Amino acid sequence: MQACELPVISGTFFRIVYAEHATDSLQGARSPEGRFHHDGEPALYMSSRPDWALKAVEAYLRPGDPPRVTVPLALGPARIVDLRDAALCDRLGIDAAHAAIPWQPQRARGEAPHTWRPADASRRAGADGMIYTARSAPDRWHLVLFRWNCAGGPAVAVSGPSRPLVV
Repeated sequence: MQACELPVISGTFFRIVYAEHATDSLQGARSPEGRFHHDGEPALYMSSRPDWALKAVEAYLRPGDPPRVTVPLALGPARIVDLRDAALCDRLGIDAAHAAIPWQPQRARGEAPHTWRPADASRRAGADGMIYTARSAPDRWHLVLFRWNCAGGPAVAVSGPSRPLVV
């Protein structure tokens, strides 16, 4: 499939970061690997709604953590693979069910997590990012960008003030 055949998305998205990192919230994931990135690949995880962003990070919140903020982001047109689109996934040879398998237990066993498969296939298809659903609530969806603010990638900018995270 050619990159030009991929669906395009744009709009306002939300990312939760430590307050001390709010000014560099476009940096992307700080860890060299995560649910949909590995080997130091760039990844910018965001959610389509602020409450969904909170749900995405709830498992990582710990008492005594530094304060976090919700940062609104304006995303310019981005070519994406939407894992909710069964026909698109079929054309790309993606098993969207792989995105729902918890990645950390597989990684702890030294395995390459299944979640990397749809992300790798999306990258090979020329996608700027990928829409995936929450494991616990398939109606909630999130976006991970593989490239942004670079030649050929979509533009992403902070689009308003950060707001303190209220849990």
